[in-house]
Amino acid sequence: MMTLLAPPPSVLSSPQRRCQVLLMLYLPGQTVTPEIVGRVNGVDGAIARQDIAETSDEIQRYHRLNIITQQDGSYRIEGTALDRRLCLLHWLRRALRLCPDFVQHNFTPALKSELRQHGIAKALYDDTNLHALVNLCARRLNRQFETRDREFLRLYLQYCLVQHHYGQTPEFSEPQLVWMRMRAEYLAAQEIVRHWQRRVAQAPHINEHCFLALLFMMLRTPDPLRDCHPQDLRLREAITGMIARFRELSGMAFSDEQGLADQLYVHLCQALDRSLFGIGIDNTLPEEITRLYPRLMRTTRNAFSTFEEEYGVTFSDEEVGLVAVIFGAWLMQESDLQEKQVLLLTGNNEALEMELEQQLRELTLLPLNIKRLTLHAFQQEGAPKEVALIVTPYTTSLPLFSPPLIHAAEMPLGDHQRQRIRELLEH
Repeated sequence: MMTLLAPPPSVLSSPQRRCQVLLMLYLPGQTVTPEIVGRVNGVDGAIARQDIAETSDEIQRYHRLNIITQQDGSYRIEGTALDRRLCLLHWLRRALRLCPDFVQHNFTPALKSELRQHGIAKALYDDTNLHALVNLCARRLNRQFETRDREFLRLYLQYCLVQHHYGQTPEFSEPQLVWMRMRAEYLAAQEIVRHWQRRVAQAPHINEHCFLALLFMMLRTPDPLRDCHPQDLRLREAITGMIARFRELSGMAFSDEQGLADQLYVHLCQALDRSLFGIGIDNTLPEEITRLYPRLMRTTRNAFSTFEEEYGVTFSDEEVGLVAVIFGAWLMQESDLQEKQVLLLTGNNEALEMELEQQLRELTLLPLNIKRLTLHAFQQEGAPKEVALIVTPYTTSLPLFSPPLIHAAEMPLGDHQRQRIRELLEH
């Protein structure tokens, strides 16, 4: 078992400690217990166990992995080889930012030691050779890797070598394989495969080739001005169709569709990869968007349908929520509109008030800031000056100077009221 070097106590933030927990779990031959985690991270047992639990929650949410407790009380990561690799891809890049000393003094030596112990040819993991190989792949892709990405790739390729030696090769579905073979990164990955083939008796499994292509796909920063691979052009065309569909469904136009298309291109390049390979994102967003902007979320989901058919992917509510935010921001920006302030006057029927608020949110795709004020306070204080509209289900008199007031005596709102409210909110 490898001896881990412990940093001085109480110097690490919670994100740094979780990074080190995760990397410990990936170290070959390393036993991970709360006591070892506490010693390495300089914390007591309770904090160590909390860090492990929080790390487990995060990798379960984003990568479908679990940290399980074994019979001897130690921990290990449970999940598919593909999910484990994609998880480390994300966390090792994060660790190079947050805890580079741990990477340098613990993770890197452990990988080198494992490669030596299994007699893997030194030429495969020699830093000079790996540096040259990464540079060759960069030229094939016409990219410039940043220093930290070069360091990451040299390390991560060594990890892939260890996993390949163990026979821990990722499994892919047929749509995933087709997707990777169509990408420019697949050709660049051939350089690494050739390098490995020259020094081992058995050629790497085709899935290793595909995973290396996926690795470069995950490191890609989309550029709408320079990207010209056939798949990039296909995506641009699909986005143009989605914008047209959104315009048709919403009845609202964008004055700079090219700017919107560029932003959607950058976002959807990465969203497609996440959706195809089961990588999660923050799951707190769609519930909030659905509650606050139900029509925007629904319109975005409907506009997505043809796009999803084109790529054979069903986007999660989380992913649709992010695109809805992009559409909503461009509607606001292009209309030069500010978030409209709506005052909802309240009384003694909370269910009726909530129904009225939901109907207001259903009327427009634009963001609304709906504030509540009791009828009594309104009669005493009037409406704040930034309010564009007052609505209430209760009968009330208006002060001398007041924004327009809609008295919604019956639910649902009538057609005339709905039209009047939209005019006030969208102009």
